[in-house]
Amino acid sequence: MIVWMGGLPAGASEQIAEEALGGAVLDRCRGGSWRGVARGLAWRVVSAGERDPKSIEMLAETAEAMFALLIDEALWAVERVVLQTWQEFLAVRPADTAGALQAARLDAGEESGRLVELACERVHGALLAPSRRAA
Repeated sequence: MIVWMGGLPAGASEQIAEEALGGAVLDRCRGGSWRGVARGLAWRVVSAGERDPKSIEMLAETAEAMFALLIDEALWAVERVVLQTWQEFLAVRPADTAGALQAARLDAGEESGRLVELACERVHGALLAPSRRAA
């Protein structure tokens, strides 16, 4: 059994964040890919009559780029949650590193789900934005 006295082992916070965010993206994909999610958002805009169907490829590429950027940004936010949860848990129960690790994983999962959903909303909103319609 590994016992950590102080901080998380090197790279552990990033690994936990990546796993949680990857899981949240997979949950959102429902068996597809993140690119499929982005393309689905573009299709929603076109099928709602908000954009010309001929623009689907451009919208899909834009959605993919935006989604990828937002997920990259989300990784940092989730990693901060991991570190904050780890520290807060150990402040209350200093010897319970296993509990702190589990709490960090749980909070990372919740934050990842929230951020993936927010990323989808932001991409969809940006594709609907009036300034984008004129382009």
